[in-house]
Amino acid sequence: MAEQAESNESLVSGRKRKNIFIGIITLAAFFLILSSSDTAIEYMKKGLRLCAATVIPSLFPFMVISELIVSSGIGLRISRAFAKPMRWLFGVGEAGAAAYLLGLVCGFPIGAKTAVSMYDRGIVSRSELERLLTFCNNPGSAFVISAVGVSLLGNKKVGIALYVCVILSSLTVGIVGKYLLGYKRGSSIGNSMMIQSDFSIKMLTSAFASSALSMLTVCAYVVFFSAFVGCIGAVLSHLSLPCEVLACIFGFFELSSGVGAAAAVPDRICAVLLCALFVGWSGLSVGFQIMSVCAGRDISFKPYFIAKAAQGVICCIFMTIAVSFVLKDAVYDAVPSFPYIETSAETLLLPISVIITAIFSIYAGICSIRSHRAKKRKKAEKSKKLLKFFSKRY
Repeated sequence: MAEQAESNESLVSGRKRKNIFIGIITLAAFFLILSSSDTAIEYMKKGLRLCAATVIPSLFPFMVISELIVSSGIGLRISRAFAKPMRWLFGVGEAGAAAYLLGLVCGFPIGAKTAVSMYDRGIVSRSELERLLTFCNNPGSAFVISAVGVSLLGNKKVGIALYVCVILSSLTVGIVGKYLLGYKRGSSIGNSMMIQSDFSIKMLTSAFASSALSMLTVCAYVVFFSAFVGCIGAVLSHLSLPCEVLACIFGFFELSSGVGAAAAVPDRICAVLLCALFVGWSGLSVGFQIMSVCAGRDISFKPYFIAKAAQGVICCIFMTIAVSFVLKDAVYDAVPSFPYIETSAETLLLPISVIITAIFSIYAGICSIRSHRAKKRKKAEKSKKLLKFFSKRY
């Protein structure tokens, strides 16, 4: 009893310290934005333009599609091909493959949202969800290659190498996390009984409603952190800090501002390595987005933030190796096409999303037609059985 009382006291004191820390940060943000209200308004407008021009067009179609992939059971069918590698590498069930692959291709928060949807449907366990969040939430290929590589760093080869480093670092974090995070392997409870073969209107409307709510939350974080980082930049501009330090401060809070500031660093190798660090870390804003996606579920986010910090360092190490042996000339020959932040990766994402939407729409139509025909056959069979029953009896 005494030990339990001590543990309860430690939990209460820990929560109090956490609340005090959050309160201090909140007051600091309040006074910062209040003291630079004009700057905050200007950067909020930039954040809204970013949401309208980039975030919503590039993410919303994938959010809807990922939700439909999970609810219709297509994700489980695809994941079965990756069942053994997922168990062997990461210690999670086959369902985690869909979350990881969608997270890599579509970018955050699609990977996390897919994992959460599977958890809500009982396809993955809580321990698997916590572990999946540590390595399935990554920036998409279009953002890293097109926006960071081509627009900011001025070389597509550098962008491709950076994306490869993101993949390798996420794999490393997932593999190491299997042994270091202290989780027991959760039992994946997804099976053939969980797969819904019938496409329904309810499934479609639910996917749109859930995705719209998640999209609104993501945009809210983008707008707030745009204003917050802009105000920090306005205050720090009077201190004459080195551009590398400013880039690190921006990158800690928000990814797009961080890579934009990193690309402006005069030393091109340092600029590339800082971009690798920020892309692996992904920013505090993305971390809060993941927390909002997972809101209402009793999971711990400490492993996520530890893993993302480690991924940033590992991604930077892989990029250092790539620059040292392969990309040195490409880095110095790069010609950045500034400015970024206002325009982003939708040039690649929109055609992909249209293609995927068309494919899925065709599949959904085929499923609905098959379902309608199957129901007709069942009704016909029931009527035949009834006729046989009554004809025999009477």
